[in-house]
Amino acid sequence: MKLDTIENDEVKDREKFQENNSTKTIPKKRGYGLDQYYEEERIANQARKAKENKKRKKKKIFLCFKILLVLIILGIVFIFLFFKTNLFQKYKELWVQTAMTTMNHQYLATWFLSDEEIAEIMKKLEVENNENSNSDNVMIVELEEEKEITVERITGKGYVGFVMIVPDASKVKLVDGRLSGRGSKLSEIVKKNNAVGGINAGGFADPDGKGSGNILIDAVIMNKKLISGNKSTRYSLIGLSEEGKLILGKYNYQEAINVGIDSAVEFGPFIIVNGNNQIQNSNAGGIHPRMAIGQKQDGTMIFVSIDGRQPGYSIGTNLLELQNIFERYDAYNAANLDGGSSATMYYDGKVVNKTSTPMGERYLPNAFIIEK
Repeated sequence: MKLDTIENDEVKDREKFQENNSTKTIPKKRGYGLDQYYEEERIANQARKAKENKKRKKKKIFLCFKILLVLIILGIVFIFLFFKTNLFQKYKELWVQTAMTTMNHQYLATWFLSDEEIAEIMKKLEVENNENSNSDNVMIVELEEEKEITVERITGKGYVGFVMIVPDASKVKLVDGRLSGRGSKLSEIVKKNNAVGGINAGGFADPDGKGSGNILIDAVIMNKKLISGNKSTRYSLIGLSEEGKLILGKYNYQEAINVGIDSAVEFGPFIIVNGNNQIQNSNAGGIHPRMAIGQKQDGTMIFVSIDGRQPGYSIGTNLLELQNIFERYDAYNAANLDGGSSATMYYDGKVVNKTSTPMGERYLPNAFIIEK
């Protein structure tokens, strides 16, 4: 009686299962229970799902591959149109100027363009400084009472910067920051010279961006002594007289001394000379972090620092915009100094700007400081 009841229950379960799965038929044979059937169905379903998942995965991989292939093709087409046609000439020139005015990223231009093409673009955008500053047109006014140094934060299209105004130019000096095996951080130079602030000045050898800051590659005059360069060669000098006049010009050593230069670094280009703008093209110099020095006719010194290479904060600026900034502050003479990751402004015990490297201050060979 019990056996018949069990068999009848199994039959009812099979019939109920078949109603829900009308397309399937449960084998009716002695010893073949529902548990075994359900297990086989579960395994079969898992196998089907695994097969379907595998197919879907293959489709996704294939789709990703097609998208990647399309992007590569589009990238190649864009690179060809960008570098090998004139469709994006303005932006191509800006790209080349930006790449070629760095020490370690020139490959971004040389990978895609011949030396001849790069030379043509660089020549087209070269800033020609054919005028020397006339220091007689600048009067260092002796202040009856001491005026405070001010630091202003400025912003423009794609950049954040800082302008330091130094009323007493006689306190601005160019000093050597080199030690036996390296340069010095700007904060170290300022503190060592008992100064209140300063900016980086000239360039230095920087192989692979790992320069120690003490190997000079440009001409430098310090306290009327030529410590780097050749006495007979003319250099684009950014100098200071003993009284604090900013003197810009192409001079050899003796000529520099004759016009009143006490200390100077070779760099450039000059941005404003005798009130005359020197930059005409917005692509000139590319986009970079910047450091520059200028002076009003009354002797007031102007330091300008522009942060860069930091998307979302500040990418840097070109020389034309740098010129515009100096114009707004009534500069009579102004010149571009070493920028990039060296661009650092220090005042009142702290670095004012946000340097373009996560390491912060770099080792420098020299700096313009403000004495107390």
